[in-house]
Amino acid sequence: MKPKLKVFDDFSKALLPHEAKYLQTLGNFQEQEKQEIFRTLIHKSLHPEKELSFNPAFDKRKYHYIKTWAEKKLLLRDVDQVAQWLLNFNKKLALDLVTSKEEKILIDYVRNYKTITFNFQILYQTMRDYRSYLLIRMRYEDHIVVSNFLENYSDSYQRAKEIEEKLYQATIEITDQFTRTKETVIYWEKWLKKVFEAEAINGNNRYKAFILLAFMYNTTGNLIELQAIFDQIDAFFSQGKLYCRRLLYNYYSSRVLLHSKQRNYEEAIYYGKLSLRQTNEDTLMYVNNLVSIYLRLDQPKLALNLLESYDSIYEKTQNSLQRIIYISYYLRALNELNLSAKAENIGIYFLQKYEPEILKLRWHHFFTSYLNVLYKNENYTAILQLDKKFNLAELENQRKNSDNFVPHLLWLISTASFLENKISKEKYFRVLTESLNTLKINESNQYLLKNNAELLSKNLPDLKFFFKSHLT
Repeated sequence: MKPKLKVFDDFSKALLPHEAKYLQTLGNFQEQEKQEIFRTLIHKSLHPEKELSFNPAFDKRKYHYIKTWAEKKLLLRDVDQVAQWLLNFNKKLALDLVTSKEEKILIDYVRNYKTITFNFQILYQTMRDYRSYLLIRMRYEDHIVVSNFLENYSDSYQRAKEIEEKLYQATIEITDQFTRTKETVIYWEKWLKKVFEAEAINGNNRYKAFILLAFMYNTTGNLIELQAIFDQIDAFFSQGKLYCRRLLYNYYSSRVLLHSKQRNYEEAIYYGKLSLRQTNEDTLMYVNNLVSIYLRLDQPKLALNLLESYDSIYEKTQNSLQRIIYISYYLRALNELNLSAKAENIGIYFLQKYEPEILKLRWHHFFTSYLNVLYKNENYTAILQLDKKFNLAELENQRKNSDNFVPHLLWLISTASFLENKISKEKYFRVLTESLNTLKINESNQYLLKNNAELLSKNLPDLKFFFKSHLT
């Protein structure tokens, strides 16, 4: 790539697939060279695996034209840009810094407002503040425009606030199901789908409904409904609806979970990499999602490299849940790369520092990784001490109704007890046999069963034959 095209080439590499799909519906350039530049731009975004280069012989100004045109089209649809505009206006209003030009733009926007937009609630709240500003200055004509808007959309605003509050209640119950393994709160499903599909509802609430539906379907393993809502929102993004890069990155990360459950790992990695093109407040979650795929594919080196490249994000995060998941995957990657001594030291430190958060949020995720490390290091005493302190085997038993349940902690603790001569061989194998006889083997837990059997058998070879006879 010649230096003169570097700016445009960088722009093409940053263009997201759904941005390209939307621009593709708008591009209709009459000039042949501009049309070729545009087609190549779209191709490189949608089919990066098929190499296609820009023609360096074309006039640089034509590349500049296409870039400016594309940026303008995307800017006009960017809901975050609209939100920023409204919030900046309100801030200037409070400080009495708003200009006449800025006021005219907003008055014209409100005067021509026809349908509920993504940022409707922010707009309505801004107009309430602006109305008082106008009245105290006796600007009656503009005051009438704003007052009419507030009156006409009063019911819509109240409805939006009610939906927002109800979404919050749904979030409490649905996330509580995840963190505390309560029964499925499926009764929220019908209402959330209604909100997501209703075009008369502001886009911000619609997207929140989508996130909760995706979270719920992921948790319950309902892949058919999960795919259906992804198909719907995929079409929205391609049409320029609900668009901003922040939401696209969030969407791409959600698709990692979808394709992981579908065992379509190539697609999962593709979307995982897309989600990490930009750093934002959810980046650590996006990293964890992609790392989980690498570990699933037995690629611990890729997982470790990715984790370590985002260690500065981990150090700064205020998200306790994602911090625990990050460290759990970090311990697992180190363990699988035979760096278990380092992993044990990290695990000890992390448990001492974040014990309350671990027990409240993701105790099973952390202790599974940490006890695996201790087991590989043959530190059976530490395993038994942790079980005594936290009653891990009993805690794990409370999860037995989940689809992917495997009594791995029970097996680790029982194996440690046997190897430390705390229980007899007969009792040990009786515990294993009874747990396997009550275990429901399905697609969700087969992978975990295989991995756990392999791990335990490394320190106790007799287990290889035991598990083989019970799992085949």
